[in-house]
Amino acid sequence: MDLIDKKLFLQIISEFKIVTFHQSEGWLAFCNFEVNGKIIFLVDDISNPQMACFAHVKKAFGLKMLLIEDLCIKSSQYNYSCIQGFYNSITGFGFDIIEVNCILKYDSNYEIGIRRAGFMRPLGTFSVPLSNWINLQEQIKYNNNWKRNLKKANGYKLFFQVINKPSIDIVKQIVNLYNLFTIEKGFSHHLDFIPTYKMLQSNDFSLGIVYNDLNEISCAIIFHHHAQHAGLLYAPKRKSAKEIGSTFFMYDQLFKQLKAESFQTFDMEKIQPSTHSTDGVFLFKNGIKGEHVLYNGEWSWYKKKAYRPLMYLVKRYLMKKHEL
Repeated sequence: MDLIDKKLFLQIISEFKIVTFHQSEGWLAFCNFEVNGKIIFLVDDISNPQMACFAHVKKAFGLKMLLIEDLCIKSSQYNYSCIQGFYNSITGFGFDIIEVNCILKYDSNYEIGIRRAGFMRPLGTFSVPLSNWINLQEQIKYNNNWKRNLKKANGYKLFFQVINKPSIDIVKQIVNLYNLFTIEKGFSHHLDFIPTYKMLQSNDFSLGIVYNDLNEISCAIIFHHHAQHAGLLYAPKRKSAKEIGSTFFMYDQLFKQLKAESFQTFDMEKIQPSTHSTDGVFLFKNGIKGEHVLYNGEWSWYKKKAYRPLMYLVKRYLMKKHEL
């Protein structure tokens, strides 16, 4: 295992087949990690790199913690011994707690490898390990609700456009739209202009916009992409979007464009079937016939057994996270 700098890390993963958005240059800029905390960049073998990641170093309660979101892999074909070796090396860096959350598609080799490196599932699950992946190279099939809304959208003069590296003015409009959307929905999350602009100036993220007949932004989507895979990040909309079916129109147009550009799959990101309000999001995303996919999900390594319940209490009661 080698510690490297940011420049070399980005150079190495540029040749990798699997790079999730959590490990991209655009996400680094968006989250401002290098200002908000220490980041380390890791590669399994600098002379012949096969796996790499950047990770967040944090300190709390006198404990040294390492948080890892995802993993970059050179080839889609890997065995469990590679995973085992990678994470086993990280446990030797002197951390008290190592937490991993991996949104790579579930692979038994990953689970075998990370378990053999001493990792376990944490107490409590605080992220959704389920998604809907759309095969863009097959004919996309919609349920009746989607068909009705797509027919509705055809009755309006909607225009869809994908913009790479959008202007300051457009990003400001999208940030304002998103923040108004989250207020209306009662969500606490919001976007800030500068990090959103930096993210959208990278090669890892693009912006799709639907304009209505008044040339107003009806809805929008920020999506990530690498190699032949793309996925949803944020998708704000106006209140009036529902009346004209513009969100349905947006996804349909985006899928067609991505297919034309030879993308293979699109990740609808974290569907959460439930008995409460999140089930509406599940029903919307599940209206597109795709493959229900499990992520590799959350894993933890603890220097002492007592840290396992401690981390649960910290997440649940201090950080106010909700179990999912």
